[in-house]
Amino acid sequence: MQVKVKKIDGTNVLSLEGDFLGEDDHHKVRERVCDLVKHGRTNLVLDLTHVEHINSCGLGSLVCALTTVRRAGGELRLTGAGIHVREILKITHLNNIFQIYPSVSAAVSKQSVHKN
Repeated sequence: MQVKVKKIDGTNVLSLEGDFLGEDDHHKVRERVCDLVKHGRTNLVLDLTHVEHINSCGLGSLVCALTTVRRAGGELRLTGAGIHVREILKITHLNNIFQIYPSVSAAVSKQSVHKN
């Protein structure tokens, strides 16, 4: 998996590309999130547009990222979740914990939040 970071209107958007399935993926995401938080960048969006598959390790990474950002007084939002990822979030009830937006622009501007 690749993690690319770009800044849009003061929000750091982390675009994840590839399947989110293993320890290596967990470490990549954790390292990027921790580095951003360490530098005071706590307004984050995780763009899952290019993530087709996610398992418990990937879900754990999302929860870990959310916890890290919230402890720093920040906010983490999800966007771009495809059908498979949305279904996993729904089955695990994580859709009730994360703020999930239909697009990067909506997540950056915090508009049209939905739970499905």
